[in-house]
Amino acid sequence: MRVASSAENTIARNPQGLRISFLRISFWGVAILLGAADAWATRFTMDPDGLSYLEVGAAYWRGDWHAAINAYWGPFYSWILGLFLKVLKPSPYWEYPVVHLANFVIYVGTLACFEFFLSKFIRNCRMHGEGPDGRHNVTPPEWAWWSLGYSLFTWTSLVMISVGTVTPDMCVAAFVYLAAGLLLCIRSGSATQRDFVLLGIVLGLAYLAKSVMFPLAFVFLAVAALSGRSLRGRVSHLLVSALIFLAIAAPFTAAISRAEGRLTFGDSGGLNYAACVDGVDFWFPGDTGRAECVGEGGVAEGVDEIESPRAKLLRHPVKRIFDAPAAYQFEGPVGGTYPFWYDPSYWQEGIKPYFDLRGQARALMLGLRSYCLLFLSPLRQLNVFAGLCILYLLARKPWECIRRATACWTLLLPVLAALALYALVFVLYRYVASFVVILWLAAFSGVGIPSSKRSRTLAAAISVFIIVTTVGLAAFRVGQSPRSIEPVYWEAATALKETGIQPGDKVAVIKADDLPFVAHLARVRVIAQVNRRDRFFRAAPATQLQVLEAIAGSGAKALLVTPEPRRAPPGIEWKELGLTNYYICLLGKEKP
Repeated sequence: MRVASSAENTIARNPQGLRISFLRISFWGVAILLGAADAWATRFTMDPDGLSYLEVGAAYWRGDWHAAINAYWGPFYSWILGLFLKVLKPSPYWEYPVVHLANFVIYVGTLACFEFFLSKFIRNCRMHGEGPDGRHNVTPPEWAWWSLGYSLFTWTSLVMISVGTVTPDMCVAAFVYLAAGLLLCIRSGSATQRDFVLLGIVLGLAYLAKSVMFPLAFVFLAVAALSGRSLRGRVSHLLVSALIFLAIAAPFTAAISRAEGRLTFGDSGGLNYAACVDGVDFWFPGDTGRAECVGEGGVAEGVDEIESPRAKLLRHPVKRIFDAPAAYQFEGPVGGTYPFWYDPSYWQEGIKPYFDLRGQARALMLGLRSYCLLFLSPLRQLNVFAGLCILYLLARKPWECIRRATACWTLLLPVLAALALYALVFVLYRYVASFVVILWLAAFSGVGIPSSKRSRTLAAAISVFIIVTTVGLAAFRVGQSPRSIEPVYWEAATALKETGIQPGDKVAVIKADDLPFVAHLARVRVIAQVNRRDRFFRAAPATQLQVLEAIAGSGAKALLVTPEPRRAPPGIEWKELGLTNYYICLLGKEKP
């Protein structure tokens, strides 16, 4: 007779644990597979923000501190990208794919951080609501929590943030999940000194990833101070967390404050407020036209540009080299392929945000509209919202579900603070993805259904519907995401060299987000640009020639544009860079 092994005995005693483990492994596999597909499909793409992070990171790793210290871009994500490039040393062809490899590694790390948070969350739900709630209601089973949590993580990470988007938002999400999990540990009363030390470290690194986490860190610390059992113990431990957070944040804050000549923890918030609330043209204050902040869903709110006194406050204004159509030169003591976006805080220095009631109301309405589109759109999260409402209505007293959900105030306070902070300025879904996951889980923690078999079956069916549709939508969006299978930026950069433009040369562009991506791989520097393509090509031929002469006078050897110009007046020759839909017009001595 065969004696059963200890492992077999464990499985026999705990079959539910085995099923949960299999469920978790399955969701990990799905999440990683979809993340890898997203990274591979977008491997040759780049983002305007990502290019700046990439070049700032390279400056850090080569020890060029003057170029690296930047009050607009946080350093943590730059360090990661710079490390990957330093270690792997890719050729220009592979440079952007290596960046997406780094993004995928960050995504897997974020999944591990979410696992930590979700395990603490489920443990907290068990402690406060496992089994029958009172005499009549039962709370969701463990399999539902794991499935719902992983489904929401997969959707928000791949659709709201995306592995293919080169921004630090995935890093921020990882730190938010870690901080939320540590808050649950503190609330449970089982936290040790190590947990408070980790909270300080996590919040400090979160700030280095994105400056918005500096004020939000104090919300997390305040919630931690209100949690736990012993007030005396909380105070002493929170002092440790706060000191560690400040010790991590202080060196970078001191460095950028010294560089800017004033105390600051980052300029991105103030500059975005000036643009989205006060109506200052974020790109070039003083240019004709309208400043716009575009929220999620393509909703644009035009703001009449404020030119007069505020444009004159700029300490380092870009040089206007032609009036109509507007053309600018931004050669200066700023590094990067595209100096204006490499350090926006330098060019915008002098612009001070101020409170404007009308502008604030407009920004708030746009933010609330973005949230409504997120929660009520069929292709976003209407399935989750509808499922939650039905589960609440299944309860004998639906308002009791709301009361139970508010018991998760430890999570709700920092989440609502973050959502409100973004709504006051500007909402992009990638900014709030991790907070949305935590909000949903806190809302579902209020579910309590009658203990009848019919109710449990219906609740299980609704849960499965939410999970399947959420993962299905994530897979669909990954499959439908914009792809760049061909390395078009590299092809255009290679063709650019064949025209006689060499690494280190200076060029100009007719503004398009992706032209600097070509310039970076060609190792040339963009020092001037025409702001509006439509105005340039509608101008008279003589005016276009005058613009080209002004750009040539700035030191640029060529002008780049995409897509193909519709017409070329006599004296202007546009040459396609390979078969890429990028075009070049050689200037000055380089002109044939």
